[in-house]
Amino acid sequence: MTRHHAAGAGFRFLSDLAPAGCLYAAVTRSAVPHARIVSVDTRAALALPGVVAVLTAQDLCGKRRFGMRVEDQPVLCGDTVRTVGDPLAVVAAVDASTARQAASLVSVELEPLAVVASAEKALREGAPSLHPSGNLLHATHFERGDLEAAFVQCVHVIEDEYTTLHQAPAFMETESALAVPENGGITIHAPGHWAEMERQEIAAILALPPDKVRVVGSPAGGSFGGKDQLHAQPLAALLAQATGRPVRLRWSREESFAYGVKRHPFRIRMRTGCDGQGRLLAHEVDLLADSGAYAQHGPEVLDTAHENVQGPYDFAAVRATGRLAYTNNGISGAMRGFGALQVQSALEQQIERLAKLAGLDPKDFRARNLRADDAAGQLGQTLAAPAYAGRALAALPPVPAPQREGRFLQASGIALVEKGEGFARGGPNHASIWLGIADGGRVLVQLGLSELGQGMAQAAALCAEQLLGCSRNDIDVVLADTATTPDSGPIAASRGAGICWRTVKAARPAFTTAVLDAAAALCGENPDRLRIGPGGVWTQGANEATVPFHALAGIDIVMETPSIETATGSGAVHAIFAACAAMATVRVDRLTGRIAVKHVHFVPVTGPVLSQAGVQAQMEGGAALGLGFTLLERLEAAAGRFSASNLDGYLIPTIADMGRVTVTAVSDIPEDGLGPRGVGEISVNAAAPAIISAIHAATGFVARQLPIDPAQLLDHLEANT
Repeated sequence: MTRHHAAGAGFRFLSDLAPAGCLYAAVTRSAVPHARIVSVDTRAALALPGVVAVLTAQDLCGKRRFGMRVEDQPVLCGDTVRTVGDPLAVVAAVDASTARQAASLVSVELEPLAVVASAEKALREGAPSLHPSGNLLHATHFERGDLEAAFVQCVHVIEDEYTTLHQAPAFMETESALAVPENGGITIHAPGHWAEMERQEIAAILALPPDKVRVVGSPAGGSFGGKDQLHAQPLAALLAQATGRPVRLRWSREESFAYGVKRHPFRIRMRTGCDGQGRLLAHEVDLLADSGAYAQHGPEVLDTAHENVQGPYDFAAVRATGRLAYTNNGISGAMRGFGALQVQSALEQQIERLAKLAGLDPKDFRARNLRADDAAGQLGQTLAAPAYAGRALAALPPVPAPQREGRFLQASGIALVEKGEGFARGGPNHASIWLGIADGGRVLVQLGLSELGQGMAQAAALCAEQLLGCSRNDIDVVLADTATTPDSGPIAASRGAGICWRTVKAARPAFTTAVLDAAAALCGENPDRLRIGPGGVWTQGANEATVPFHALAGIDIVMETPSIETATGSGAVHAIFAACAAMATVRVDRLTGRIAVKHVHFVPVTGPVLSQAGVQAQMEGGAALGLGFTLLERLEAAAGRFSASNLDGYLIPTIADMGRVTVTAVSDIPEDGLGPRGVGEISVNAAAPAIISAIHAATGFVARQLPIDPAQLLDHLEANT
């Protein structure tokens, strides 16, 4: 175990670091979405004063492609470009402006190829094949019961098609990295989700042993999934290796829009039916998603969408199919909500519309159709614990009646969702922790998880305070540094708080025994009469620590949590789910079609709450992302090019767009050993369909395309009000 004190206050984003002698990097990128590379000429760039190095695919000596599950994304393109922004060369120079100028001087000859502009076209017979494996990247299928017989029994059926667009993470800090040669290897400072995975991947790209690569992965200026896999790190590391000098690479906002990952666009077809009493009987779903040029997390996103098409509801019969296609439309990857958001926004509309047809209150309709807490998961898998969706639904306040005030329509709507926590079968579901007492008497918590702005360091400290008995002032937390922290898996899929809780809890017996035995030897007391408290070890009846922590330095505990996964069910399935209900209130202007979200109230099932302020912050962030997904963030792709290249053409919510956000957490669930449930993603998943339900309650409008087009809403209002 490597003891390492946490950084003090005033740290900066990692991309702001620029050590002495630092070079600056820029990338020559493809301006077309699909082409064969004829030639890449770097002579003019190399001749520019101040340029130190220019690299192309010919200079690579290690692994040439990367990807967590499917290694299909080129480090530098050598034969084909498949999307606008694909990297062709990378330049290191003495300053940023020289690097950009040199990158523009790289002469590239490309032979344009046919553009695959949609997932539908990608899967047509005769479509150009974007990868040797073809254009079908992944497919899913699940059936239960006799679907057609169930539809025969249905009195009410809703059949419709819903589509969603790309959504950009729009983080403050764009994709960036600083690579520094040191100790015969390379240290990379970069915002990311999984430092150990990045270390392994970068080592393979550099053709170095993994122990020659160090990755420091915190803090970051936001991610929302957009920095979940490699981005700027490989090219910065290659230049640092080639030049022997530190290299800093930061993507421009335009580069981030063109080449950074986006939320997957989906086409969702649903046919859903219930009987005359409002009992759900039949549900048929067909999903088609656009992965863009490379796989990234596409297969897992489709698996998650597939796993969530039934929501928390109990259908007598189900058939669900899904396909994920390669196209030339940028790159889709991980983003907060992770496939579940798209299908839940469709499913909850089906539920609302069926409730209306059945003449039932939407809350009552949901309540009578929930799966039992002890039921199997949506795909038949065994669950580690219930999601308690019924408790979340029951805690929602009554839905107020719609109001009409002149030109304004105001109404509230609800949504109820579940979302898998952590990773499905196959993981990574393990995590390690180093727990000890450092020189100076600091209780040291070391985890390989990243700080992405979600308060990971605070959560880890609160876990240690609540489970170990010491004071928050006694604790230092070190995160995401492969030289000083163990592999704790990625900070993704809402697993951070739960992993912190479970790793500290797993290490607690060994840590407590070691600390109390050492203290007993120093003070002559029986260990049974001692306990850990603020400042050190206390004897029974004492008013202060009998043995301070600084006298106990050197205690080290290494602990790994057991994996939590299931081997039953169909496909890649989760074993842990969280639930969240939400009620949104909107105000619609009948003259302009403008929709104002006045209030979103969340009821998440959290289990033990580490920080009320932390839960509130996560819910507020999720409300903003859900609002953007539903109403504002329109990023269309045409012929392989996005409709916006910066935030002036792609509108994200500001504080002026945000209504009030309130939270009632359901924390009093039975003890199940899992600790706090994650709330990082599920707020987005609940907010978007709740806003859509409120708009439907106010206007009767069905949101078949997201984000909602104000012109379509106005046409509906003119025809129906």
